[in-house]
Amino acid sequence: MKKVGIGQWILGLVLFLYTMICLLPVILVVIVSFSSDESINKNGFSFFPEQWSLKAWEYVGSFGRQLINSYAVTIFITIGGTVLGLIIMSMFAYTLSRKNFELRSFLSIMMLITMLFSGGLLSSYLVNTTMYHLKDNLLVLLLPGTMNVMNVIILRTYIQSNIPDALIESAKIDGARELTIFWKVTAPMMKPALASVGFMMAVGYWNEWQGAMIYITSPSKTPLQLLLVRIENNINFLMQNAGNVPTDVYASMSQNIPQNSGRMAILLTVLGPIMVIYPFFQKYFVKGLTVGSVKG
Repeated sequence: MKKVGIGQWILGLVLFLYTMICLLPVILVVIVSFSSDESINKNGFSFFPEQWSLKAWEYVGSFGRQLINSYAVTIFITIGGTVLGLIIMSMFAYTLSRKNFELRSFLSIMMLITMLFSGGLLSSYLVNTTMYHLKDNLLVLLLPGTMNVMNVIILRTYIQSNIPDALIESAKIDGARELTIFWKVTAPMMKPALASVGFMMAVGYWNEWQGAMIYITSPSKTPLQLLLVRIENNINFLMQNAGNVPTDVYASMSQNIPQNSGRMAILLTVLGPIMVIYPFFQKYFVKGLTVGSVKG
């Protein structure tokens, strides 16, 4: 067995300490979410609270059916938007990677123009509501994110860098058409790039709340992020108007709405699924981004 040198032990110790430094804030958030507000107000955020409490989680869970419904809406938008976006952008990237495609330069220029110019929020709202009639429709949260120029560039670069033209030409000689070549040859070899781009898209869809605030009015279509923003606003309203509310009323409200611990419970409710999924995509995420940064 090869002997481990002192340098490797030092490097391992440094990496372990760095990992703990990164992990401690997450542990603190979990502990604070199970701490009582009285303990937090007295001693601040602590790894060893004087009093434990489930009020924060009870408050978040008090939304019950609405919380479950919002989770379902967010999961639907995240999965549907990510899958649809990967299909559209990977096919577009494959098209742009073909040097013999006549409209390649024109489409590339049109794509890059969208990175420099935008119609703005007002024009987008008018188009989505008056022309497409997507007001209070989940499609307005799903469709806009299915096309991202930077993701297309990453996928196109991956195809050009990792899929030889000779492989595609040999498939053509065997009689395969472009669509068959894409699905049977190109797409299976794009898994690292698709995984990295898909993870970024999924995080974007999962964290989306501004579009929902603008377009969604029905409680049954409210995504998780918008629901938690409204919960956070309730907590902020309580804290900002403490001096304008009678003492007995404020005490009753504060008992039902935990403030500091409630924020941490909200944070974990949002980030929990992403934190669980990320380790499975990390290697593809790093590899895909590295490939996309080498060649444009």
